[in-house]
Amino acid sequence: MMNHTPSIPSVVLGTVQFGMSYGINNATGQPSAEEVYAILDDARKLGIQTLDTAGAYGSAQELIGNYHRMNNQTFQVNSKFKGTDASSLRKELEQCLHTLHINAVKTYFFHSFSDYITTPSLLYHLTQLREQKLIGSIGISVYSNEELRQAIAEPEIDTIQLPFNLLDNVSKRGTLLKEAKEKGKKIQVRSIFLQGLFFKDPHTLPPVLFPLKSYLETLHYIAKVHTIGMETMCLQYVCAQQEIDELIIGVDTSQQLHRNLEAIQENCPASLLPLIDKVDVHENNLLYPYNWK
Repeated sequence: MMNHTPSIPSVVLGTVQFGMSYGINNATGQPSAEEVYAILDDARKLGIQTLDTAGAYGSAQELIGNYHRMNNQTFQVNSKFKGTDASSLRKELEQCLHTLHINAVKTYFFHSFSDYITTPSLLYHLTQLREQKLIGSIGISVYSNEELRQAIAEPEIDTIQLPFNLLDNVSKRGTLLKEAKEKGKKIQVRSIFLQGLFFKDPHTLPPVLFPLKSYLETLHYIAKVHTIGMETMCLQYVCAQQEIDELIIGVDTSQQLHRNLEAIQENCPASLLPLIDKVDVHENNLLYPYNWK
């Protein structure tokens, strides 16, 4: 069987799990500070250079900052802001840099697309911060394809972060990802495991997610036929997309981090990819966890 060997995107370690109990399939809760530091130690040893965080992620930024203070080496850090004007934006960034114990944020993201729409002046202030080398680049976090289209059209946006996974897949995003790369955007993807949804037994879904049952059953069947683990299939599908520059993985333990990175290095059967591309979810609203409540 012919295998697909992807050009592996850079791995960014997500940290929302560090600051709060996160994920539909999370049985262990928020990791301890000691476990967070162990994960960060292993991430650094394994070659991960960048963290993804936000002030809204509970105690995550504080833990990262404490780690930086205890170690001579520091990570590059992407963060997200909620500032509404020039003054609050700068104040939030200064607090962010202090908490994280770093001199500059690698990419500073609009945490909410609505902030980009309702306060367009923020973009100008971000360009000033970029010129002052307090941030390396300007990013925006999007959900829908309409948001993605507008982000692609904005020349000052350097990096676009969006969900991409086995269900929120090429059938949904493919054309726009190609367009984004043609515009010179860096593409960073999150929600690769959709908060752990892919690891759940489809028969045990809560009522709100029951419409996704048939799609999950299809994915489990594809994995079984190709004798590939779900974790590997999730990661390899993302790695197979040439337009994707970086993927965010979030873990609760060092063991999960090692398993994820091992799965990324594995080969993916080429026949698997078009089968996933054909999975076309009609209930698009359920692809976004904020609608699961």
